[in-house]
Amino acid sequence: MRCLYEVLSVDKAADDDTIKKAYRKAALIWHPDKNQHRLEEADAHFKEIQNAYEVLSDKHERAWYDSHRDQILRSGERHQAGGGGGGFTPGERPDDEIDLFQYFSSSCYSGFGDGPKGFYGVYSELFKALAEQEAAAFAASDAAGAKNATAPTYPSFGSSDSAAAEVFGFYRCWESFVTYKDFAWADLYNPAQAPNRQVRRKMEDENRKARRVQRREYLDNVRELVAFVKKRDKRVAKFQRRGYLDNVRVAFVKQRDKRVSEFQAEEAVRRAEHQAAEAARRAAEREERLRRAAEYEEPDWVKASEAVDSDSEDSDAAAEEQQQQQHFCIVCEKRFRSAALLDSDAAAEEQQQQQHFCIVCEKRFRSAGQLANHERSRAHREALAALMEVLQEEEAWLLVRVKFLYNVE
Repeated sequence: MRCLYEVLSVDKAADDDTIKKAYRKAALIWHPDKNQHRLEEADAHFKEIQNAYEVLSDKHERAWYDSHRDQILRSGERHQAGGGGGGFTPGERPDDEIDLFQYFSSSCYSGFGDGPKGFYGVYSELFKALAEQEAAAFAASDAAGAKNATAPTYPSFGSSDSAAAEVFGFYRCWESFVTYKDFAWADLYNPAQAPNRQVRRKMEDENRKARRVQRREYLDNVRELVAFVKKRDKRVAKFQRRGYLDNVRVAFVKQRDKRVSEFQAEEAVRRAEHQAAEAARRAAEREERLRRAAEYEEPDWVKASEAVDSDSEDSDAAAEEQQQQQHFCIVCEKRFRSAALLDSDAAAEEQQQQQHFCIVCEKRFRSAGQLANHERSRAHREALAALMEVLQEEEAWLLVRVKFLYNVE
């Protein structure tokens, strides 16, 4: 296994742009399409180049690689050489300890199949082995002897066609991974060789510190490996994309319902305002009629006729005056001899006003000729064109509202 910086021929302090340029250059040289005469070698180099760029272009993965670079390289050398041998040495990992660093590379699998060398086959076996080690460590630990103690269970990695619940359940469990291993192999000293009690206690303290360090490093490595695998798991991307679309659909429905509610509220306020304005207008008109009626004064000739009338005619005059008041139009300030004349005059005047009224310009005319001349005027035509434009806009707005409310295409 080569150093990733050597694969791209860049320095450890290279910035992102330098790494990107080096990747493009190396990929162009070793692309399989340009090396048909050495296709197998080109495939291996191109895969190595892609893996190097994938790790070094990610800020988090690059920092982790830099801090564990020597261990990863040593792991590659041991793996290529077939593993180490010999008996137990203080501070040295045992042979049955799984070397996790070799799985931080896309070179450990070939494709995303379920076969032994595929992505799901390789990591399924890896996490299965880790789960078996944890089960054995739990059985050998003090926690197994506790009351109501149960052995930990770890979900399997699954296959390429696993359901979403199985996939996310696996990552949810392993992202909070806790180990039961004691890491006794990390001891630096053998307390039995201590010459006295003080030295033995010092050795035990150093061994506990070394175990804590290895325990923390192991937990970090497992969780980093889980993050590494999750980032490349195509199942996660598929389910997240599907969930994103569902969220978008739900958000759209909520937004639509919100807009409908706002529109209905606006319509209710608009109707209430219109009703209030109509009520105020009717009340103002009534008050005006009452005011004009209260301010009405009889003409002088009526007062004079009442003054010269005899006492015998007081009752007749009062009755006549009452009758005249009943046939008085307070709007036009006219008297009529009978209710029929009052009604016919008011109807005739109202009909005449309606016949000679321009609804576009809101103007009244004395005759049909004046109204016809007005309708041929430039001002009337411009006002009519403006009114038609406003009506067309309101009709289009109303059509859009109806389509939105009833979801009509």
